[in-house]
Amino acid sequence: MLKRFSLIILSIFLFTTASYAQKLKVNNRDVHEGDSMVMFYDDLDTGRINFLLSEYGLKKAEITFDKGRSWFDMEEEGDSFIYKYHPLSNEIISPEMLLTIEGKGVQTYRPNLRINYSRQKPDQEVEQILEKMKTFYENEDKNRFLSLFSSAYPDRVKFEQAVQNDFYNYKNIRLFYRIDTRAFDDNLGGAVWNVYWQRKYQDRNGNDLTDSSANIAMRFDKESGNWLVTGLRNNTIFGSSLLVAIDAPVLEISSADITRLGGASPNEIKAVVHNTGTAAANNVQVKFYGFVGGGVIPTLIGSETISSISAGSTGFATHDCGSVGSPAKIRIDIDPFNLITPADPNKKTATVNSI
Repeated sequence: MLKRFSLIILSIFLFTTASYAQKLKVNNRDVHEGDSMVMFYDDLDTGRINFLLSEYGLKKAEITFDKGRSWFDMEEEGDSFIYKYHPLSNEIISPEMLLTIEGKGVQTYRPNLRINYSRQKPDQEVEQILEKMKTFYENEDKNRFLSLFSSAYPDRVKFEQAVQNDFYNYKNIRLFYRIDTRAFDDNLGGAVWNVYWQRKYQDRNGNDLTDSSANIAMRFDKESGNWLVTGLRNNTIFGSSLLVAIDAPVLEISSADITRLGGASPNEIKAVVHNTGTAAANNVQVKFYGFVGGGVIPTLIGSETISSISAGSTGFATHDCGSVGSPAKIRIDIDPFNLITPADPNKKTATVNSI
């Protein structure tokens, strides 16, 4: 009986050891289950992404990038197996592996790894969008100009009519722009840039018109591997004659809107955002800050996005603040780049000392 019990304990120990021996590296960087990575051409090794797997008793390894439709043998390299993958210019890579392990047979290994690969860095790609906007608008190429905007762009039909109205009334349009600030989301899948635009143009009779200019907060998001414009605020350049907003969202938050969920989620903070305006607010960014260790300078804990808040309604975002020791003092900023509504420090930020 004692011998049988010892064998059971030994088998459990060996299984645990084998599990913890498993290691995956991507271009010599250790990765863990559920990781999300952003990679660019400069991060590659001679144009390749190298997947290096080490596992106790590993005899054979295969890898797939299309959920098992195609499998490729990983090459043995010392005590590990490696596969050198050549990515496309823009690709989301989620590998899975089939492992033959001594004493365990064939097992599937799903690291739940997500790699967002872009040959160009996001700054370069977004700058190309601005250059294309300038070129297509100057050439009065409405279809190509609108192709730079997301299909979910607010009031797209009205915007298309406004742009067409520009081309009908004006000619010899020239655009000039200057990038004042640029900020990217944490996952580099979205960005808000403040861009100063200037337009020079003539009416259809050839008379010079007064130059117009505007500081426009521009929201960009990566959709299906391509950067697209998803929002413009303070727009007086593109389609200015028809885009005078009558209805507009108004975002507000107060200290009473910040609560801790408690119960099974003691470190989860909830922020309720009010839209007291007369139009829906889309893609509302909510930033969570904590004053760690009694400090006076807030530390960014995380960022969440509320997809939409209807006019006269509320939306909420939650974030787990446990990674910074569950600070008692929390600050919430909504729409920090003022993409949806102008800055109002009395309404768009709130702090609570203890929750």
